[in-house]
Amino acid sequence: MLSITYLSDATTPFDDDQLAVLLLGSRANNARDGLSGLLLHRMGRFMQVLEGPDEVVRRRYAVIERDPRHGRVQILAEETLPERRFGAWSMGYQPLTDALAHELPGYNDFFSDAGALPTDDRASKVAAMLMWFRNHPVAAAHV
Repeated sequence: MLSITYLSDATTPFDDDQLAVLLLGSRANNARDGLSGLLLHRMGRFMQVLEGPDEVVRRRYAVIERDPRHGRVQILAEETLPERRFGAWSMGYQPLTDALAHELPGYNDFFSDAGALPTDDRASKVAAMLMWFRNHPVAAAHV
């Protein structure tokens, strides 16, 4: 089981309706392909976790890298998992409000400039964020 967590910039602004359309398509594709994960969005940036069979995750990530809606796509963490972290979610989604951003461990580090973080710091901060969302499932049930 592979998990890839990446960060990207939206190349055009997304409003709530456009995000809803994106999520409907992502959830359908992920359910069909056996993927699960989490999508965070704030101020034109996305952070997404994709998890599932290794080759399926790699193919989906390659599609995202080529998607013109994504710019500066950067892997934050790639790891082998014994089991899914977000198995019940074909794609959990959370728009990040100011209040939630302050509560979320490591948020400012990623949504400002994750590339500046050393690899070890990045991996531990990704893990902390994922555990927070796993332990707060209502937060990712939006939309």
